[in-house]
Amino acid sequence: MANIQTQPFKVDFHTHCDYSPDSKTPMEEMIGRAIEMGITDLAFTDHVDLEPDDSAEPDLKWDFDRTAHEHAVDAFKRAYSGKINLYNGLEIGIQPHLGKENSKIVLANQYDFVIASVHTVEKKDLYNKMYFENHTDKEAVQIYYQECYESLKTFNDYSVLGHLDLYLRYKPALKAVKFSDFDDIVTEIYKHLIHSGKGIELNAGGHRYGIGHNNPHSYWLKRFKEMKGEILTLGSDAHNPDYLGFHYHENIDLIRSIGFKYICTFEKMKPVFHKL
Repeated sequence: MANIQTQPFKVDFHTHCDYSPDSKTPMEEMIGRAIEMGITDLAFTDHVDLEPDDSAEPDLKWDFDRTAHEHAVDAFKRAYSGKINLYNGLEIGIQPHLGKENSKIVLANQYDFVIASVHTVEKKDLYNKMYFENHTDKEAVQIYYQECYESLKTFNDYSVLGHLDLYLRYKPALKAVKFSDFDDIVTEIYKHLIHSGKGIELNAGGHRYGIGHNNPHSYWLKRFKEMKGEILTLGSDAHNPDYLGFHYHENIDLIRSIGFKYICTFEKMKPVFHKL
């Protein structure tokens, strides 16, 4: 394992500012609040989703001026040098047919970190909830994971898989479907990630959405650890300053209890391992 850091740190590697269509907070406001909270490492991972399902919110544009974003992060890196470490990131929506186009987007700018996230299944946005109306609960989850796997096989320019069991945010009743029913497909996803040198994130946003746990659930964190997965990032999924560092200390305790020894940041798409 290369590039291990041991100095104290507090990390939030999944945040959004007003470059994302679902945030109204300026980047510098997020930075100022993060410094106040003692966050040492902050990644901006604003949204790009090609071919979004915009049936519910047609006015939202799920892309932004990525070069301006990069320049803003670089400028704030200089302005706040010595106070906080900032990273240029991206959260990119993956679909099975978009691998080549998504790679072009990532390679067009200088990113430190890219989250690959499933937001759309069968070309229907999970947020809009219409996807769930067309399937039984078990079918909906199975197809979600299968499409996730197929999407990852067509796209390699990312760092971690975002919020693995995101479907629970938009239909919490799916918690009644046993996680173990999907061991086979999630095992295949994890094999692919580990073989490709990728990781997963622990996303605290599930607590904000009222499902009572992170995404992914600790069941899947434990499975990743059992499979010798090592690359793990920690993020709040904050879209405003109130949720920066959300559940940070509880989640550090959680991953320690599962047996993880490190948490990662990324620089120029390379993981940096921080000893817990």
